[in-house]
Amino acid sequence: MPRGSAAPVTLDPRLHAWRADLADSRLRDRVAAPRYADGREARTVVGRAPLRRLPQPQAETVSFSHYGEALSVFEEAGGYAWCQSRFDGYVGYVAAEHIAIGQAPAATHYVATLGAYAHEGPDLRSAARDFLPRHSVVTVAAAGLVTRGTEYVRLDSGLHLPRACLSQAPPRSPDIAAAAMLYLGCPYLWGGRSFLGLDCSGLVQCAFQDLGVAVPRDTDLQERAIGDSVVAGAVGDLRRGDLLYLPGHVLIYAGDGAVIHADGASMTVRRDKFAALMRERALEFASFVVRRA
Repeated sequence: MPRGSAAPVTLDPRLHAWRADLADSRLRDRVAAPRYADGREARTVVGRAPLRRLPQPQAETVSFSHYGEALSVFEEAGGYAWCQSRFDGYVGYVAAEHIAIGQAPAATHYVATLGAYAHEGPDLRSAARDFLPRHSVVTVAAAGLVTRGTEYVRLDSGLHLPRACLSQAPPRSPDIAAAAMLYLGCPYLWGGRSFLGLDCSGLVQCAFQDLGVAVPRDTDLQERAIGDSVVAGAVGDLRRGDLLYLPGHVLIYAGDGAVIHADGASMTVRRDKFAALMRERALEFASFVVRRA
């Protein structure tokens, strides 16, 4: 996921909560600010809460926080919370109505499918009020609600999910290539990291989450943090699961000469023959940085 080329700073504002007027109290010895704040514990209470660069509804969406994910909130003002994700450390603004301040109730289940619609009642014909992505952390308040042969649970929020969409352990895949293939055909969405839309680095995040590993949000951060650099002279040197980075883009090697990526040109998650893709896009193999987890 590409970002603008800002001037170098000591601390990356994407991963450290500091502004000219306010900073995370944990940064007191590293940055000067007129005010410092302790991050208050919070959680996301909608399926997909846009995380914006600025506290404005038209501002760029840089990521999403998903249902049940933990946040640290440093300020609430003008209907927005300035916060940091406790999942990947990303900093931004979310609508205050999309979060709940305070300790989260004990989690009981996870959304184990690619996503689940949360209904007003325990019935697939009742109004769908939200969409909870894969890995959403939920608290089941009541179970055994059966309508037309389908069992539902009622969440602590009052909404209902099909029981078959949940598991008591986080969902898993055998490797990141298998996890990424779950999203083939999904639409490309800048900042997205769910079945309803994701970008290239969001796809990598989703894939690693299926291995129980949290990785950074953006491509440049991932390139520095994930695995080890690999010297590969040709496609034949690659292994399944290798990550292939260009400035602003990342692909996952799936083996057999194929890659999986969220492609901003065709606006979809797709599986391509790597050699054909390089010819089509006039790319040289030497241009890629290869990382192996």
